[in-house]
Amino acid sequence: MWTVSRKRLGWLLLAPALVALVWTYVIPTGTTIGNLTMRVDDFPYTEPDPPTDRLKLDNLDYTLHLSYSENLGRALLLAATPLFLALLVAPLLAFAAQAAGRGGRLLTRVLISVPLAGYAPVAHLLAWAFVATDREPSLYLTAAASSAGVVLAVAVTFYLAAFRETEEDVAHRRRWHRPAYVVGGVLALAVVAAAIQSFNAPFLVWAVTPVPPPDPENLLIGPASLLSGAVDAEPHNQPKVSLLVLLPVTTLGVLATRLLLRFRTRIEFAPRSRPGPARPDGWLALPLTLPVLMAVVVATGLPWVRTLGEDGGIGNLSAAEILVNTWLPPLLSAVVSVLVAAVGGFALGVLRPIGERSPRLLLLFAPWLFVGVGPLVFAHRDRAEGADQVGTWFGLVPPVWLSIPALVVFTLFFSGRSARTSPVRSALPLVGIAVGVHWVLGAQDLLWPAMVGDALATQLTAPTLAATTAALGQKVESVAGFDLILPLPVLLVLVAVVVTAQVGYLDRLAIRTGNGPDPV
Repeated sequence: MWTVSRKRLGWLLLAPALVALVWTYVIPTGTTIGNLTMRVDDFPYTEPDPPTDRLKLDNLDYTLHLSYSENLGRALLLAATPLFLALLVAPLLAFAAQAAGRGGRLLTRVLISVPLAGYAPVAHLLAWAFVATDREPSLYLTAAASSAGVVLAVAVTFYLAAFRETEEDVAHRRRWHRPAYVVGGVLALAVVAAAIQSFNAPFLVWAVTPVPPPDPENLLIGPASLLSGAVDAEPHNQPKVSLLVLLPVTTLGVLATRLLLRFRTRIEFAPRSRPGPARPDGWLALPLTLPVLMAVVVATGLPWVRTLGEDGGIGNLSAAEILVNTWLPPLLSAVVSVLVAAVGGFALGVLRPIGERSPRLLLLFAPWLFVGVGPLVFAHRDRAEGADQVGTWFGLVPPVWLSIPALVVFTLFFSGRSARTSPVRSALPLVGIAVGVHWVLGAQDLLWPAMVGDALATQLTAPTLAATTAALGQKVESVAGFDLILPLPVLLVLVAVVVTAQVGYLDRLAIRTGNGPDPV
């Protein structure tokens, strides 16, 4: 009787995630695909395409001015530096930190907390773009330099969890090789997916490039970069751009989920009282690896850090209103999307509505694992227009009501050792961390607030204000609203919060593969 009630409760708790999946991802995806079959005459205010009057993929070259393969290749080139950092540099840094024992791990975690807390892609990109405009740098170099610190910090965080050893692991001869390989594979797929969806870099570098601009083809470094051109393009061209971004990203999401399930990946909650032993020569590697980490962190953030405290001016606009528009709407989406994911992860990892195979239900969500707002932004905007939310405060709320990455993480977490002891208590800090991550990601987003803004710019966020006025400035300090993207007091608070999370909680998480604990 308990088994039946348990499974029913599992389906009940999973239901909100399934509903949010359909609303946030499935329906917009279906709308995007359905628009490809519509005739051009069915779209308002459009002109027929010269080659054809139907929206077919054989017209992509005309729409993009580049072949799809060439455009996708440029996105992969954009991913080269992050892949190098995530697959080579990060595991070396994490391995050296783990070899040095708890002290080495904590020191490394404190250092990587700085770029994580300072996540502000629009600010970093503008700072680097203005530094290098006189020398007409490669867009790839600007994008890589501005993101190296946060890429390395995120990768090191995951590798530290893969390398994490306790005395029990040593006693049972559990090794870190397979978890590290799984982490590396998922990170590689995530980096490529992010590169394909890259929007900020081409848009912002184009905005600050002196007239005359370079060849436009040089700025089309990935399918998502076409969104900047498709925003004002004919509506019948927009589904094509969305599909170009969506197809490879959904494939990568399925591959990543299959990889996690294939190796039965889970996240264990290591006991605080039994940290893994340090290797005798563990501290010898840190003097070699920590300077590399510090150099990347400093070099990445230096152009932006030098501008902290500078006031670019916002004219007659209200700084308080801009800050509210920047931070409050994404908080609503972050709380709902993470709570729905946490409840769904508890259902899959602990209650297991279909038994031992319950984690396989993640495959229902897998195609949208790496899908951000970009690939479905036109479908979401059409929905916002239908609800009269464009140009309103509620329109600024990100249209994401389920965090699929968080759902995967919580499922892996509840499949681990914590499911046998105190799953809710041990998961509460993870819920807070996930909400914070999604909150910052939403507050620093450029694409969605720009898409739902009106012609009078009555609902501005700090990133959109800085991006729209960047072309008018001669230096980054003169960009309107630049100092509001991530104000210094907010940065200091975030540093304290991230350090606390890294040292007090994330250091206790261990990624494992293979057979886990029996279900509760």
